[in-house]
Amino acid sequence: IMRIRFFQETDENAIGALIEAAFCEEENKLIMTLALELARDTTSPSIKSCVAEVNERVIGYVSYSPIFLKSDTGISGYILAPLAVSPQHQKQGVGSQLLQRGIDVLTKEGGDVLLVYGDPAYYRRFGFSEKIGRAFMPPYPLAYPFGWTGMMLNETPLPDTAIQFDCVAALSKPDLW
Repeated sequence: IMRIRFFQETDENAIGALIEAAFCEEENKLIMTLALELARDTTSPSIKSCVAEVNERVIGYVSYSPIFLKSDTGISGYILAPLAVSPQHQKQGVGSQLLQRGIDVLTKEGGDVLLVYGDPAYYRRFGFSEKIGRAFMPPYPLAYPFGWTGMMLNETPLPDTAIQFDCVAALSKPDLW
């Protein structure tokens, strides 16, 4: 039986091993550094990270970090990054359940938008769209602009004009974009 819970400091080593297994060698060091920096970062609003575990073994991980809009729209938002599932548990709904838990938590807490930079075919299944991504301009140029998508939460209307934003220190690195 899989259980999803919030990240704890004691999960750091397990998440490092998970990311090493889930990502290719060119990416895993960058993603591991990101995950560890997110785990140690203290922001307001706070970063929300979850793990999926089976038999007390971490098999999945996701982190949601706040964005800081450069215009006063009253919109609060988060970026989903990273999302990792152990190779032997992929294509079994683990990532979907981690993503849905985050959507539920952010919606319940009054979040307005959730953004992600990843495979649009995967994230589209959850309601992410390129149109919403285009309304929020990331802090760095994107290597793959088609992968920048978002979803509005709590029936928040899409802004009329594109809004620039900053993100937490761990995500404020051009090589992640």
